[in-house]
Amino acid sequence: MKDRDFVNAIYSELFKDNFVYYKERLALPPNENDDPYNLARKAMVSLSESQKMDIINFLKVVITDSVSVVFGTIDGVHFPGELDGDFVLSVEGEEIQGDLQDIFIGKAQDDEARE
Repeated sequence: MKDRDFVNAIYSELFKDNFVYYKERLALPPNENDDPYNLARKAMVSLSESQKMDIINFLKVVITDSVSVVFGTIDGVHFPGELDGDFVLSVEGEEIQGDLQDIFIGKAQDDEARE
């Protein structure tokens, strides 16, 4: 169960905290700052609300794909670049890699189906 607890903690941080933060920041009106959030708001200003939500929701795809690459690499089923080796991830001495990517993708798909 430590593998599921680990994935759930990462998932929660990314989608319950970070994604909500991004969504809130992108919903603010543009101003004169040059920070990345404001630059994105300026780029989105001419879009309809529905189109803005399409862009914001696309962030979920980006987050999911990015984490999937990392978990797949740790699990030993994805080999980006020249990385080809055995990685060991453990919690309190118990190895938890092997199914992280599958657990994460399953959780993302379950949450998407509920929306």
